[in-house]
Parts: sequence; C-alpha cells; structure tokens
Amino acid sequence: MQESYASFMMDHAAGNHADALALAADMHMMLSPSGAEQVQIWSIVGGALLERDPRQAASVRPRAARPRLLEPLRETAEDLLAMADGAIDWKRGITGVSYANTRTRGAKFMRLDPGQSAPAHGHGALEATVVLQGRFSDGHGVYSRGDIVLGEPGKRHKPAAVGDETCICFVAETSHPLWNLFR
Repeated sequence: MQESYASFMMDHAAGNHADALALAADMHMMLSPSGAEQVQIWSIVGGALLERDPRQAASVRPRAARPRLLEPLRETAEDLLAMADGAIDWKRGITGVSYANTRTRGAKFMRLDPGQSAPAHGHGALEATVVLQGRFSDGHGVYSRGDIVLGEPGKRHKPAAVGDETCICFVAETSHPLWNLFR
C-alpha cells in the first residue's frame, strides 16, 4: 500500500490525475496532515529534479488550459466537503448501499449505515476512497476521517461500517473505457 500511495500522491503533485482522482487527493490533503505533507514532498522533489536537468524542464509542457467559458462549472474539494456536511440526496443501490452523484465524472458519495457492508468486490481500474465521516474496514485495514484507500486493479475488499456512526466516503474512480461508450 505504501508504494501505491506514494505513487498516487506523486502523480497528484505532478498534476497527472483526472478530475475525480484529483478531488479525492485534494480532500485527503485537506483532512490529513500526512496527505498534505506527501504532496509537498513530491512537489519539492519534482522541482529539484527539473532544476537539476534544464533540458527536462524545457520538455515539460503544462496541460493546455481550456477556456473557462467553455468548461462546465467544476466542483472543488471544498464544495464537496460542504455538500457532504449538508443534506445529500441519497439513492439506494441494488446492493443496499446508498450513493449520491456529484457533477464530476467518476465521482460519487457512498454511505454505509452502522453495521452495513458493501458486497465483496474487486476493481478493474484505480479507485480512491476518502473517508469523510465515521469509519470503515475492508479486510485490509480500518480507515477514519481523512484516510484514503486505494482500490487497485485486482484488489478485492468488502467495505463495512465500523462503530455506531454512519460512514460517508467520497469515491473516485478512473474511467472504464467500455462504459464510456454508453455516456
């Protein structure tokens, strides 16, 4: 987990994440001092490497920014945290777990009531889950507010709420190419 976490945070510092994963990393940084520290460290390392080899700095091109007027209003981590603290329009899925959509593709909220669990499942693409309230376990650890859990391809787990408090998480996943055909 440490290696994949470091890689995930390094990619965030470099600006390599899609919107949903970037929001998950931002929330983790806001809620976890160690998350903020990780990104700061990787930003410093990246800057030092670019200073060391000026030829690389010249080859690094920032992503072209889209004109703001053509871009849909983007949610921020602050917006989503405020939304999580307020009234959310929850929809119960076929597994009994409740979800709420966001405006960001690949991002949603998940709610596990005390004692509730999601079915055991695996991931075909990277999923990042940030705990916003309560705690959950998944067979690999117990996670609390601010923790980020990375579900990598092939990793199986069974999230279950721990304790007396409802667990609310922000869940971000990379796009599934097959599902993009139906959007």
